[in-house]
Amino acid sequence: MSYSNFKDPFGLFKRMLLSRNTTAYFILFRELLSKILVPVDFLLQGFEKRILKKSRIDSDQPVILILGGSRSGTTLLYQTLAQYLPVSYMNNFIALFHRSPLAALKLFNRFIPNSKRNYESYYGSVAGLDGPNDAFSIWNRWLGDDRNHIIKDISEQKKSEMKSFFNTWMQVSKRPFLNKNNRNSLCAPMLDSVFENVVFIEIYREPIFVAQSLILSRRSVQGSDKIGWGLLSEDSKESKDPLSYIDDICNQVYQVNCILAEGRKTIDTKKYIRVSYEDFCENPADLIQKVSLKALDHKIDFTNLAHLQFSIAANKQRLSDDEFNRIRLCFTKLYTDHKV
Repeated sequence: MSYSNFKDPFGLFKRMLLSRNTTAYFILFRELLSKILVPVDFLLQGFEKRILKKSRIDSDQPVILILGGSRSGTTLLYQTLAQYLPVSYMNNFIALFHRSPLAALKLFNRFIPNSKRNYESYYGSVAGLDGPNDAFSIWNRWLGDDRNHIIKDISEQKKSEMKSFFNTWMQVSKRPFLNKNNRNSLCAPMLDSVFENVVFIEIYREPIFVAQSLILSRRSVQGSDKIGWGLLSEDSKESKDPLSYIDDICNQVYQVNCILAEGRKTIDTKKYIRVSYEDFCENPADLIQKVSLKALDHKIDFTNLAHLQFSIAANKQRLSDDEFNRIRLCFTKLYTDHKV
């Protein structure tokens, strides 16, 4: 969680402290640890450059990228695949080394303790030093700091640097690279042009419940209905209509779905898996098997997954009738006027 996205970081800090949420407390600890490790990060930059310089051969391992809008289930999917597939990923500890993640991976990764997976998250962030991280600090190198910028292309130099970094990562880890970063949903076709061996996994959720979750997220994270949060969000303007912010959020969800749909058309179906949040929660083993076969050419032993299932209890009304009905009406209009 980067505080640069928040209008009231001190208010967020207070809300996190009062939340009694252990993942929120871990995020605060992680932010403190990132400041403590800055000198080490600087010192490792020379080693980082040497690792990159030595890596000249393209890795034959796949890059596996999870796509989807905010509050659609991407974090749960990320945690699950990281737990059950033989992959590498940017964890919370390695992500603290913004300037030298490859050096940190090579030096420290084996010493990071394994946390017990509970599949909890705090608005996209998970607990544990070994917990999967979005890796914004790495993707920002080539995609910039604006997380809502729709990127159709980047320079050939940036593409080369991106490819070199992840090739090196997979050579060091000796495993495929898995990552969830919602911003990558805005530039999937461009990423497809960078990586020769890539698999995209898109998870989608009933838009009504995504919008509801985004409203609740605005209140918890930003402390206001009017302050945007999540992919393609914008602050809501002052209006005489007390529910106008709901229209803004529904449009946000709709626009993300449109961009994903357009990107999906340009990517080879052999590289793309699409699953609903509801189906994934009901039968996660099925998706794990599909990803394993498509990306890794490897079949998972189902005996280890027979117990795995997630609740979809969040897919119920959690807002007032006026708010929930406004969401329904807004999406009815959006999806009647346009088809995704």
